[in-house]
Amino acid sequence: MSPSPENPSRVNRIFTALIFLVSAPLTLFHLYLGVDTDLNVLQQRIVHVFAIMLVWCLYKCRDQLTSGRWLGGGAYVLILALAAVVGGYYLFTSDPQSILERGIMGISELDALAGLALLALVLLTSQQAVGLPLTIIAGAFLAYALLGPYMPEVVAHKGYDLEYITSYLAWTLEGLFGTPIGASVSFVSLYIIFGELLDQFGAGKFFIDIAYALTGRMRGGPAEAAVLSSAMMGSINGSAVANVVTTGTFTIPLMKRVGYQPHYAGAVEAVASTGGQILPPVMGAAAFVMADMTGTPYANIVLAGLLPGILYYLSLGLSVYLQAGKQGLKGEKRADLPRFKEVFRAGYYHLVPIAVLIYLLLIVELSANYAAIFAIAVLLVVGIVKTLLIERRFPLREIKDAFVKAAATTAPVAAACASAGIVIGIVSMTGIGVKFTQIVFDLSGNNLFLMLLMVMAACIVLGMGLPSTAAYVIAATVGAPALVEAGVPALAANMFVFYFAIISFITPPVAIAAYAGAGIAKSNPTRTGFTAFRLGFSGFVIPFIYVYHPALLIVDTPTLPTLAILGLSLLAVVLMATALEGWAGRRLNPVLRLAMLGVAALTIMRQTSLSLLGVAAALAIIALVFWQWRQTREE
Repeated sequence: MSPSPENPSRVNRIFTALIFLVSAPLTLFHLYLGVDTDLNVLQQRIVHVFAIMLVWCLYKCRDQLTSGRWLGGGAYVLILALAAVVGGYYLFTSDPQSILERGIMGISELDALAGLALLALVLLTSQQAVGLPLTIIAGAFLAYALLGPYMPEVVAHKGYDLEYITSYLAWTLEGLFGTPIGASVSFVSLYIIFGELLDQFGAGKFFIDIAYALTGRMRGGPAEAAVLSSAMMGSINGSAVANVVTTGTFTIPLMKRVGYQPHYAGAVEAVASTGGQILPPVMGAAAFVMADMTGTPYANIVLAGLLPGILYYLSLGLSVYLQAGKQGLKGEKRADLPRFKEVFRAGYYHLVPIAVLIYLLLIVELSANYAAIFAIAVLLVVGIVKTLLIERRFPLREIKDAFVKAAATTAPVAAACASAGIVIGIVSMTGIGVKFTQIVFDLSGNNLFLMLLMVMAACIVLGMGLPSTAAYVIAATVGAPALVEAGVPALAANMFVFYFAIISFITPPVAIAAYAGAGIAKSNPTRTGFTAFRLGFSGFVIPFIYVYHPALLIVDTPTLPTLAILGLSLLAVVLMATALEGWAGRRLNPVLRLAMLGVAALTIMRQTSLSLLGVAAALAIIALVFWQWRQTREE
């Protein structure tokens, strides 16, 4: 018997209320932790993990029941009940110290059952909230821990029984309650709250309008607007796919309207949105995890990401400009564009909390959590005052929606962090990280370039289909130690794997950001993915630059080397973008394009003589291209 129309509506209201009743206290809990960190670390993480599970279960129950899938809804109700029981067992039967002691000294049968239930809940939540790839990877590592003696000799280990694995992963701070979930509860959740509040108060539309006003009249203006707006929004929300499906719903149709092909429009949005995770000031959840895992101040990571992020977007902006020239596209008419002064005057207050955040992080060097709390406070004050003065009402709806959406947005991040914690725990338990380092050294023959290529490939493969946080954690756990062992500075090594874990979002065959863009553009996903790969090619080169030239990361380096490397890098990405688009006022022949790619590689070589040779060759090519362009104009 199918439900009556009233029943789904009633169920929806009930579960929406329940979601709010869990989400609002959870958001307030995260805000409280940003101010007062005296609460035991393990207690923080336990509350975070299980509250997120409850939020996720409530959402799934609502979706299932309101769709009339009563059997599925009932299943999630049972999962909800199990999560509540297991969470209650962790919270109320033991103090944190005894929990950790049990993880070291041994666990009871009831502890083992609770731990196994927790592992199952985490994997299930991860599969539903994030996708199957991460669950498969975590499951493969669990199998590796169990089957160590039966593995090939190069990766074999003594093996561990299920009780020990459960004890290590679920009853210590080395597994799913480890560093990734610690970053999720301490930093990531606060910046998600900040981003959701910004969005609810209208910052997203403001950024798009500003970008469109600044770039709309340029050749291919909507594509440049997509690049700029997605950079601004992506640097705040830190999610490639989320950014594609928000800003992309506006920018992709505009790009198609002025003449860009659907696959190209989807690819531009995907590459621009992906780059937001490597662009300060926020850089997404993975950057906070990096700070926690490496012990590097977050301000240093922001500075390290600044110049590479700028190079990435300059390359993309140049690519779409050249493509517009190749297709003969024009910009929008002035009358069809929002006026910059009017847009800025109407929404400049959105920049105040962002400016406060940047100031506190980079100038005052306040910790990431305290900087977020102050920025959120400023954002709330600005948003409330604006709404009271202009709309004559208190913005209760905006705040409520932001709190609920923040909890919902945190769910997949927390699930990914918990699953990544399982992987980290098993890497630590089995020593596979050391084995991987040795394998890399053996196969590369201690050649740094070959080693970088191997780690790059591993990061991309491990990152395919995963959220950026989980992709970075897994890649950093396995790949970064090998680079550090080879003499690469720790920050450069972690930034290297960070970049490639994120670039996996636009790397076929699993280019999930590109596929999201293809869905909006109504284009072929495979073609969109390969176009995104081409447009984002600089993202594959820039990490090699700062490994060979750490001065590009700014931290603890003189200004002159930084400027010199920046100049060489800028020259290289300009040559690469031009060669890959095949246009510089006229179509470029294949031989010249290949020469440009080769010269771009020369300019960023570690040897000074080769770099100087590259610069000389680059100037000669630029002169040739300019001469050919002049000849075309005269004809």
